Amino acid sequence: MIDLNALADLGLLAYLLIFGLAALDVVVPVLPSEATVILAGVLAWQGRLSIVAVGLAAAAGAIVGDHLSYGLGRWTSNGGFRRSGGKVARLQAWAAQQLHVRGPTILLVARFVPGGRTASTFMSGRLRFPLARFSGITCLAGPLWAAFAASLGYLGGSTFHDHTLLATGLGVAVGVTLAALAELALRRFGIFGKPAPEVTVADEDLAA
Repeated sequence: MIDLNALADLGLLAYLLIFGLAALDVVVPVLPSEATVILAGVLAWQGRLSIVAVGLAAAAGAIVGDHLSYGLGRWTSNGGFRRSGGKVARLQAWAAQQLHVRGPTILLVARFVPGGRTASTFMSGRLRFPLARFSGITCLAGPLWAAFAASLGYLGGSTFHDHTLLATGLGVAVGVTLAALAELALRRFGIFGKPAPEVTVADEDLAA
């Protein structure tokens, strides 16, 4: 766990650390990205860091990391795995179908669920979810997550940093709420809920 004073002593490098952890924890989920952003929020409340810079560094890192995971997933679809049995192919086709219909909801919720970000972004690339749609969603989800985590520290002090389960539970609740609002908005404008075309995973996407 990163110490409060140790992070403050880094000065401007603290923002680089926040960016790096937010970007890389999608590949190495054990990295304490959210805890570090919460801690930075505490320091911002104390006047030792800038809350705006903390939010921007975390948001930028989250967006970069999401695209890194997407790229890795896309790379594996070009030959990273050997073709598995029909059950795996059907499972991937089902996941692709769900992404087509509920992409915004899935990616928003996953952003706030431990491990969910890694799975959702990687599979988005693996199943060739359109990059333009993926980028649009993650460019919204990343800043929302960054603002949420930084606000926990800024408004809640060290409470949420010392009680990570409480922060995680609140994060899941926020993610579900945001996803529900997004789904309602998409339904309202007729974007969500339309029958999806049949989605299949091509043989070359499953073959090495």
